[in-house]
Amino acid sequence: MKRLIILLTCATALSALYSQQTIFSDISTPSGIRNNGMNFGIAFGDFDNDGDDDAYVSRRNGANLLYRNNGDNTFSDVATATGVAYAGNTLMSVWGDFDNDGYLDLFLGNRTGAPNMLFRNNGNPDGTGFAFTEIGASAGVNSVNETVAVLLADVDADGYIDIYLANLNQENILYHNNGDLTFTDITQSAGVPDPKISMGAVFFDYDNDGDQDLYLTHDSNVPNILYRNDGTGHFTDVSAATGANFAGQGMGVDFGDFNNDGYLDLYITNLYDNALLLNSGSAGGNITFTNIAQPAGVNDYGMGWGITILDCDNDGYQDIYMVNDSYFSPYPNVLYRNLGDSTFAKVSSGTPLASMYGSYGAAGADINGDGLPDIFVTNTGYDGNQLFLNQNINDNHWITVKTSGTVSNRAGIGARVEIEAGGRLLIDEVCAGSGYASQNSLTLHFGLGQATTIDKLTVKWPSGITDVHENIAVDRKYLVTEGSSVLTATKDNAAASANITAFPNPFRDQLNVQVEQMMSNQLSVSVLDLSGKVLLEQTEPRFNAGKYQISLDMKAFPGPGIYLIQIKTEKETWVRKVIHIP
Repeated sequence: MKRLIILLTCATALSALYSQQTIFSDISTPSGIRNNGMNFGIAFGDFDNDGDDDAYVSRRNGANLLYRNNGDNTFSDVATATGVAYAGNTLMSVWGDFDNDGYLDLFLGNRTGAPNMLFRNNGNPDGTGFAFTEIGASAGVNSVNETVAVLLADVDADGYIDIYLANLNQENILYHNNGDLTFTDITQSAGVPDPKISMGAVFFDYDNDGDQDLYLTHDSNVPNILYRNDGTGHFTDVSAATGANFAGQGMGVDFGDFNNDGYLDLYITNLYDNALLLNSGSAGGNITFTNIAQPAGVNDYGMGWGITILDCDNDGYQDIYMVNDSYFSPYPNVLYRNLGDSTFAKVSSGTPLASMYGSYGAAGADINGDGLPDIFVTNTGYDGNQLFLNQNINDNHWITVKTSGTVSNRAGIGARVEIEAGGRLLIDEVCAGSGYASQNSLTLHFGLGQATTIDKLTVKWPSGITDVHENIAVDRKYLVTEGSSVLTATKDNAAASANITAFPNPFRDQLNVQVEQMMSNQLSVSVLDLSGKVLLEQTEPRFNAGKYQISLDMKAFPGPGIYLIQIKTEKETWVRKVIHIP
């Protein structure tokens, strides 16, 4: 019996030790992404709406690369076939749906005299393949700058994403989206004309007031800047007042709630000591940031560039992966595992993650839908890019959340998702552009630890709408649609099986809803106000696959304004925004 107890104790200890190991495999070569050259940025985005994140690699020599995810841990370069194989001097790129048509468009930040570029995603209307058209000049965004960061946010909550460019030793630019694929430079009126040595930048809501604030890093010991958004797209420099004015050789920046207190913190890569700025929350009525990198154990001394925040082991605490240019300063890339007590352990030593290359970009996405976030790193020179497949083994749970805006921008950029599970609060925001010259997946990933049910899932949209869902199953991928009371769980978040059109829009006395390519036992069409109150509902009988039109009599409808059309079957829900005019 004593020997049995000893064996069980040893087995338990070994199991616990194994469950804490961080296991990533380098699949760069078999996945087909290990191209060499001057690779700088990496941007994840599902450009073809098949439910898998694709990857765009920005390069400073040779043609840029668009890697289509084949769904089996391999990728195919389709940049030439789709029209985005620009061969100039691209430092970074970012995905966003600028016209809210349901397809991600692509913005390129170029350097050394080359204009920036905007590629509109034309979709695949004839079934022959996806294609992009470059519209930078007509859109008014083809500025010629030393652009070092591009990021997107709906700064004034008008339903369209705007573009911010951080430029090196030149005035930064904020382009306002006019809603018709044209943009207006509002830098001066918005109050964000920083002309200093900009590097990385990120939009995030640091004070939990529902709008997107802006953080800029600087090189050459120029203090970083935190701009507070007043909710209308006007910004105020609060760097000194909040203590966010860290000064160093700052490069990349990303956010995460590292202590699960409901407020977003910042991690900054740097030459020599990195910084972790802990958000105090509302303590004393004023938010301040404190650099805890050294006591937290994350003050890497290398030449830091890219960074991605991810919960690599699904334990409910966000981890940090940052990359170094190891040829400039001989320090490896590092994965810091969050121990849950505001300290971190370096768990990458002796693993493929600790590569010693000239690394610049880093981004995270669950490339194969297994509930574990993977990591893509761009390297310069002859080393080739790297893709690390997450193969951690434990019994922790997870969910992913993909956002679809109706009143807000279609991709839900800027939406905040809050998870209450297992007695903990987890938060994250949909972000377009972070780290250094890179973009993480627009699908949010949450590790849940041992929690077997999500008590509450709350989405706070840029429009101000809040959706709440309760008693949610774990270990699934969810699609959340703004204004919908239904949370859609699917094997993959592929494109909807129906094409929904509401017309005329704006409408007066009659509103028509056209439904294509759907089969359902029953279909209901509802009209809701922005609070989610059902104002009109109409149920239709069984639908076979085909095209149908449903007409709604709106003569007795309430006053003019913005409303939601909700189409619901027994399995799925779609929501569209409509406008009623007198």
